[in-house]
Amino acid sequence: MKFIEETVKKIVQNAEVAQEVWMEFAHDKKLRECFHLRPISDGISVISLLPYAPMRGKTVTPDKLKDELEKLAGETNRLLGIDVDKALDIMEKHDFIDDKYKKRAGRFNEYNAQALFIRGMILKHDMYEGIDFVASELSLASKSSRFDIVGYKDDNLYIFEMKKNRDQKGFKQVAEYATTINNYKEIFLKVLRKSPHCPVSNFKKVHAIAVMRYATNSVTQVENSAKEVGVDLWLYERSITLRKTAL
Repeated sequence: MKFIEETVKKIVQNAEVAQEVWMEFAHDKKLRECFHLRPISDGISVISLLPYAPMRGKTVTPDKLKDELEKLAGETNRLLGIDVDKALDIMEKHDFIDDKYKKRAGRFNEYNAQALFIRGMILKHDMYEGIDFVASELSLASKSSRFDIVGYKDDNLYIFEMKKNRDQKGFKQVAEYATTINNYKEIFLKVLRKSPHCPVSNFKKVHAIAVMRYATNSVTQVENSAKEVGVDLWLYERSITLRKTAL
């Protein structure tokens, strides 16, 4: 794998800014439920976790990040409200979506699964076993090597590869990603240490996990295929998540 030193340097610099600015919004739980940050070489992407605009993002320059987040922070009550049309209009106003995308909003796809997964990690839902969210679509070398979701817990790094259905190509793919991170550990740590969400100072082991849709009639077959490649398997279902209010 070929790394461009200047590219990695720019990502690290942008990650440092993202980390510092995101800390200023540590108190804003609603903002952190709606969005996350992705430092890249061209700037810092603000990525939506909202169900009607999953993984839709916009990239801003480091000096504009705080202003952008302040604007979005002022909209979170409406973004998390029950009026989806109004929320879509807000996202369009802030250049996250356009009219063409609005017509497709509501269709479940890989991006919905990814956004729900990240949001669940951020909200500390039990099913994520205490794994903290670190980064999404992490890429330091090429677009063909994007790690869907990176997590961290107890000196262990977790690489999750999301698939919309039961695509078993993800097994080999995520196994190769884990090998890549182990082989180039110090390069990846330069960026991971500056994560705005969960800085990773070091890690002892990398866990490769494929995530795909659950299907009752093929679980055993899929599990065996994952074991052959040497990766863990998580299966997701589309179901209701309940937040109960106190009486």
